[in-house]
Amino acid sequence: MPGTPEADPSEWRTSLVRAETDEGWTGRQWTSNVLVPAWAGDAGADQAVASWNLDPDATAVVEIRARTAGERWHPWQTVALWGDIGRRSSAAPGGAAGAASGAPTMETDVLTAGSAGSFDAVQLRITLGHEGQGEGREGERDASRDALRLAAVSFSAPGRGAPASASASATARDATPGPAEAGMVGAASAVQPLSQRAYPARADLGGGGPAWCSPTSLTMIAGAWGARIPAAGSADVPAGADPRVPWVARAVYDAAYDGTGNWSFNVALAGALGFDALVTRLSSLRSARMLTDAGIPLVASISFAPGELPGADYDTPGHLLVIRGFDADGDVLVADPSNPGGDAGLRTYPRRAFDDAWSHSRRTVYLIVPRGHNLPPSAEGEW
Repeated sequence: MPGTPEADPSEWRTSLVRAETDEGWTGRQWTSNVLVPAWAGDAGADQAVASWNLDPDATAVVEIRARTAGERWHPWQTVALWGDIGRRSSAAPGGAAGAASGAPTMETDVLTAGSAGSFDAVQLRITLGHEGQGEGREGERDASRDALRLAAVSFSAPGRGAPASASASATARDATPGPAEAGMVGAASAVQPLSQRAYPARADLGGGGPAWCSPTSLTMIAGAWGARIPAAGSADVPAGADPRVPWVARAVYDAAYDGTGNWSFNVALAGALGFDALVTRLSSLRSARMLTDAGIPLVASISFAPGELPGADYDTPGHLLVIRGFDADGDVLVADPSNPGGDAGLRTYPRRAFDDAWSHSRRTVYLIVPRGHNLPPSAEGEW
C-alpha cells in the first residue's frame, strides 16, 4: 500500500517466512503453522504483511492473528475477501476495538502492533470459497487444496544501532556494483516502460490513471516475464494506451481501501497469473541488486517530498515503480510509471536519494518470478 510514509528512513529488520501449504487443512480451511521471524527470542515484530497465491478461479477468505507477550493469541482478523474480479476487499476500516484492547490491527494490508506491544508470531488462515462465490463445479474447484500455491508473511521491526541519518547513505554505498556488474540481465532487461498517465482520472477503480502506479508496475513486470495478461474493453483504453493495465487495475482493486495499491492484492493477482509472488522488505539496495543481477526485476514502494528525488518530475506520499538494475555508479535503473510516455519512463535515480525514498516503506518490494524459478541465496532471510 503506498500509504503514509514512516517518520524517518532508519534501518529495519526484516524476515520473510513461508508457510507449509500441504499441512494444516480441515476440509476447505487451511491454518498455517506458527510463523516466527528469524530474530525470534531477541525481539518481536511491529509489522507484518501477508502474501497468498491462489489458482485463477479460486476465491477465499484470508485471515491473520498475532501472538504477543505471554503467548497470548489475539482474535483472527480479516486480511482479504478474495472474491471474483470486482468483488475483492480488505477489511473495512474498523480497528477501534482492536486499538482499544491494545491488540495488533490490520491497516489495509499491514498488520501493525498495538499498545500490547510487538508480536513474536503470526498464523494465517485461508478458507477456500466463501458465501456467494462459486456454485457447482466452480465451487468444487474453489475448494480444492491444490488451489493454494503459496502463503508467506514478511515481518519487520526497527533495527538497532544504526542512526537514521546514516542508514540510507551507508546501505547505498554498499550497493554500488563494480563496472563489470552494472546493467540489466534476464527479465530485468526485458521490462518495457508503461505510463499510468496514459489513462484518465475516473470516479471508480481508485481514481484511474493518476493512482494506477501499482497495476502499471505489475503489468510491466508480468509482461517482462512473458505472462499473458487479458486486455480491458475498449471503453477503458484510451488511444495508444496499453489495454492490459485497466484489466490489472480492476483485478487488484480493493473496495474497502478504494484503491489499486494494496500490496497483498497485487501479488495475489500475480500468483493467479501463474507466478510465485510475494511482498517482502529488503534490508538494503545491496539485496535489491542481488535480485536484479539474477535477472529479477522488482516493484518498489517509495515516497518523497518535492526535490528529494533528482530526476523525478513529481513528488508523492506513496508510489510504486520497477527496479530494473544498477548502473556502473550504483545508481538505480528504473521503469517509472509516472512518466509522459515512451522511453521517458526509463530513468536513473541517484542511489542515496532513492534509498531514502524507498526506506519510508521499509524497503517494500513485490518479488515476482515464474513458478518454481530459482532465487539467489538470501543470507538475511529476506526472500
